[in-house]
Amino acid sequence: MLLPRTEHLAARPSWDCLVCECPWPCVNAKEELMKQYDRYPANLAIYMASTMYDAVEDLTATGAPTPADLYERFLSWVP
Repeated sequence: MLLPRTEHLAARPSWDCLVCECPWPCVNAKEELMKQYDRYPANLAIYMASTMYDAVEDLTATGAPTPADLYERFLSWVP
């Protein structure tokens, strides 16, 4: 599996972008990841599903409910 190469990484446990502070994956991260994984869309889906799992763990660690937008943020844009 390709490891992502982007400056727009998630700050844990908030899951906001380290660069632009938008919810991660931000627009720039999505664009860079799509380019990098262009030939390997299944690997992008696996990577994003695994990061979504990590985000669920981090974002609910304090007992908060699972954010309703996680599928949209992490997977809906993946081919």
